[in-house]
Amino acid sequence: MNFRHLSVRFYIIVLAMAAVGLPLSARSSDVESILCRLDSVVELPQVWDGLKRHRLAELHKKQHQARTIDERYWFNKNLYDEYSVFNADSAMVYVNRNYEIAEQLGDEAKLIEWEINRSFILAVTGLLKEAQDAIERIDPEKVPEDLRSQYYNQLAYLYSHYGQYLGDGHTSPTDYYVQSRLYQDSTFIHASKSDPLYLWYKAWSVLRAPGAGRQEVIRELKADIDSTRMDSRVDAMKAYALARLYEFEGDEENRMKYLAISAICDVKIANKDIASLEELGKMMLAEEDIDRAYAYVNYCQQQAQSFNNRVRAVTLANIEKQIREEYSNRNQQQQMRLKIYLVVLATLLLILIFASLVIIRKNRSLRDSQASLSALNSELKDNLDTLSAMRESLEVTNSRLQEVNTELSAVNNRLKESNLIKEEYVGQMFTMCSNYINKMDNFRKLVLRKLKANQLDDLIELVDSNTMAQNELKEFYQQFDSIFLNMYPDFVKDFNELLRPEERITVRDNMSLNTELRIYALVRLGINDSVKIAALLHYSPQTVYNNRLRTRNKAIIPKEKFAETVQTLGRFHV
Repeated sequence: MNFRHLSVRFYIIVLAMAAVGLPLSARSSDVESILCRLDSVVELPQVWDGLKRHRLAELHKKQHQARTIDERYWFNKNLYDEYSVFNADSAMVYVNRNYEIAEQLGDEAKLIEWEINRSFILAVTGLLKEAQDAIERIDPEKVPEDLRSQYYNQLAYLYSHYGQYLGDGHTSPTDYYVQSRLYQDSTFIHASKSDPLYLWYKAWSVLRAPGAGRQEVIRELKADIDSTRMDSRVDAMKAYALARLYEFEGDEENRMKYLAISAICDVKIANKDIASLEELGKMMLAEEDIDRAYAYVNYCQQQAQSFNNRVRAVTLANIEKQIREEYSNRNQQQQMRLKIYLVVLATLLLILIFASLVIIRKNRSLRDSQASLSALNSELKDNLDTLSAMRESLEVTNSRLQEVNTELSAVNNRLKESNLIKEEYVGQMFTMCSNYINKMDNFRKLVLRKLKANQLDDLIELVDSNTMAQNELKEFYQQFDSIFLNMYPDFVKDFNELLRPEERITVRDNMSLNTELRIYALVRLGINDSVKIAALLHYSPQTVYNNRLRTRNKAIIPKEKFAETVQTLGRFHV
């Protein structure tokens, strides 16, 4: 029996058992990241509640500064907006105060607006009959155009809560959800594009429209949400509407994403009427993510009880019941799996005991073999140490030989180049000397003819002129340039690369040098003394010195390395 294979099988079985019954999630990392952020936000209700109360305290301080009835009206309105989904009783106080102000002012539009707000507070706390009575006290014909979208939206909200309160099994001929959708359509018809909730109204109006209509609103909502800070109830509502549109598109990934974004915003602003988190809890329950489902629904239930939201509390109670049933089922499954694990582990334990006995027996025989192997290993180790020392010594010797060979190769190359230069120069010098001998002989014959002819004046004129010397020097330069450039055809190009671009030298043709190049050509040949260079080229020492100094000042490399670098320039041409 192979114990290694047995161990592998054991771990495979354990891992397989651990994986049994675990829900598989196809969520993207983006969605999971947002859900993790939501988890951390939901764990801090006291923080968000404290921030909300701080904002309210600041508003209350400013409220005392109100002097006119208009200022009191707007402070009341701001406080109502803050309390509307945070504390229904306080919100109702400011509804009543502004309703009284509207009566004092005799402003029928304001009376209608605060009757609509009264209906909303009653509906959100589950007092649906009272909310309906409030909204029915409004004469639809008298509702101003700028309040019609708010009026119809409240009716849609009210009938939606009726349907939610009665449950999905309600099949009345006057179906509340049908009434709600009709009012949603009316809401969008009367909505103004300047209304902050315009896209919210538009989303509900196209929710069940063909896909093209939904896609357009999805793009608009996405662009709007991406450009906002997501720190208000309106932002949360838009994200919720976008999630519902994705639901009808069948895109569960984005539905979950924007429900989570809406829920994060709602929790942070301390909204106690959180539809997005409740719906997300249902999704978690459907995906068997029971812990998250419980955390979300429990948070919503606490907020609903704090807000005294009767409708949502009933709905959440039903969801909590389903979650408890799922917990119970999961516990039963876990207990069943635990029993299976215990049976499997007991079987594996017996197998391991048997395997251990086999291993103990084999270990006894292995110990004897190991003793003899240990002696052999010790002897082999000594031999390997000796071989290792010899190999290291050989490597050192080989390394040294390689260095010597490299040095010899470099010396040989230099000797070869030097010999070739000598051969080239010797040949050229023999030719030049021969030419000079012929010229001197011709000059001697010319002088002799002039003397015999008694042409002393011509002879004096011939000898007194330096034209011949200048011609000879010119021919000498041409010979030198030609020989040097034949041997080092790349010298000019390489030399220019040592100079700044604007200082590079241009020669008349490819077989001639100027004064600077001719001086450094001798440096390349190993003649670095300026006096010797001046003597060879028939220049004054000062001319050579000035040219070398001026050229070094044009260099892009350090001046002190210029001559040394020049001696390496040019590829020698055989």
